[in-house]
Amino acid sequence: MKRIVLTWVLASALCAGVSAQKKKEVYSVVNVNYCLPKVEYRLEITMECTRSVPGPYWKHAEKELGMTPKIVQQTERWRVKGVEIRPQYLPDEKATYAVSAHTEYTPVTLQLSAEGFLAGVASAAGGAEEVWRKEGTTVFEPVQEREEGKINILNLRTYNHLKEVLDSNYTFHEVDGEMKRIWDPIVRYSRKSEADNVKEAVSEIFRIRSERVKLLNAENGVPDGKSLEIILDGYERMEDDYLSLFMGKTMTREVKRVVVCAPGLPGEAVIAFRFSEKEGLVDVKNVSAQAYALQVADVVVPASRSVSDTGDELAIYYRVPAVGELQLVRGNHEVVLRKRAIVPQFGEIKRFPVEVIANEGLSLEFYPQYGALKSVKKR
Repeated sequence: MKRIVLTWVLASALCAGVSAQKKKEVYSVVNVNYCLPKVEYRLEITMECTRSVPGPYWKHAEKELGMTPKIVQQTERWRVKGVEIRPQYLPDEKATYAVSAHTEYTPVTLQLSAEGFLAGVASAAGGAEEVWRKEGTTVFEPVQEREEGKINILNLRTYNHLKEVLDSNYTFHEVDGEMKRIWDPIVRYSRKSEADNVKEAVSEIFRIRSERVKLLNAENGVPDGKSLEIILDGYERMEDDYLSLFMGKTMTREVKRVVVCAPGLPGEAVIAFRFSEKEGLVDVKNVSAQAYALQVADVVVPASRSVSDTGDELAIYYRVPAVGELQLVRGNHEVVLRKRAIVPQFGEIKRFPVEVIANEGLSLEFYPQYGALKSVKKR
């Protein structure tokens, strides 16, 4: 009985040899599956959140400082600083194919990427596939978010939350031959009340201002130059801390979020995310927030016509991908970002007969991320 050898290459396993001859009497069906890619888009959204926090003693600002605070309740305001769009390629479940060997077959070698994308037929393709994967890789490190609570006087480094209290205590001592009761207070410490805190904060604000004036008038013997600059800067920070107890303060932080969006039909807008100035990113079903959508416009397919999977002829299927303008649309019509993009799933599928590859001694290479034919060479 003839000895039958069937060799296929999947991913890194390469075929030992290629023969143009037909081998017969194959009784077991062997299938090698591969797929064509489709693209979806990864959007990294950078937002800025500005939070206004009222001071705990804002009601005393008018009376104690003669100042009217503008911040009397906590609010947040968000804005989109930027959106970065990156393509990522996935197997297209609607474009999965198999090369089968049974009864009579023509042996060929297939090179596939790790995702199962077709990279080459009877070729040494593989290096290019690694390049596109590395170029499409993005490392995302989210910005550490700080939870900003209410302004609290306890957070000030120069503040002591305890005060000295003298309890009444009397002892008897002999003075000039006569026993007299003498006040001998016992010292203890208790937590300051709100009234104590307000009084101390106001006192510190005026003390800092007075010390600053003395420094600027050179009354404290501090030489001009770097020393004076450091001291004044320290007083500036201290005054801002104490004033925030009455006037409140505004804090800004940067937040990054990632969403993934698959394009719809050519020219069809698909909502990627919704954004609210009060809440930032919200659920896409929240129609009260502004929508940001992706669409691919002006799609062009440089091919005559697609083919259908008919007939018994063994063939390799590949794509002629479409090219269009990827747009990020805010609201209904405002296009805020445009870029040329290759969209494989909008393209057309072609076939290359295996018999022609084997009999003519051809070598085919493909762009794995697009499923497109890269080169046809004689081996």
